[in-house]
Amino acid sequence: MDAALTLLARGGFHDLKTTEVAREAGVAAGVFYTYFKDKDEIVLAIFDAMLEANTESLLAQAQQDTAFKTLLASNRAYIQIFVNGGGLNRAIGQIVDTLPEARQSWQKANARFAATIAERIIRQQSGHGAKIDPFFAAMALQAMLDSILLQVFAYRDPGLAEYAADPDELARQISILWYRAEFGCDPEVAA
Repeated sequence: MDAALTLLARGGFHDLKTTEVAREAGVAAGVFYTYFKDKDEIVLAIFDAMLEANTESLLAQAQQDTAFKTLLASNRAYIQIFVNGGGLNRAIGQIVDTLPEARQSWQKANARFAATIAERIIRQQSGHGAKIDPFFAAMALQAMLDSILLQVFAYRDPGLAEYAADPDELARQISILWYRAEFGCDPEVAA
């Protein structure tokens, strides 16, 4: 699995070959099939393990003394996953796009996050103007974050290069936008 992970980071999902995984692992090509039936099976095992570890880590983020600081801490932790992901960021997108099982796992993890965010949105909506579907709002906020992070760390958008070099500023910027969308005002402290 370590060999496959290395190759995924280097060349992505579409270029991954079982023979290269075996070579990278230092075993005969036939040994690969003793443990996995094909490339998809090993990739799904890696993907599910990473997704589970990252999901649990993010859901365990401690509450801070203000809503903005809690949001900022969560976004910093999520961004750090992308910073650490290197070449895997693009591979993960390919995996989710290609393998229905991975897409279902991704959607399940996103739904867990959205439920947590939706609860917060429901509390904020009481007594305030127009109501929105909290789950939809949560998914939209997550989509905004994922889209930006893919542009910065996977696709290396030159217009966003400064944020790849300064992930903390990226976390601050995205957290301010998120806070405005969720709470309808500027954060009390945008530090």
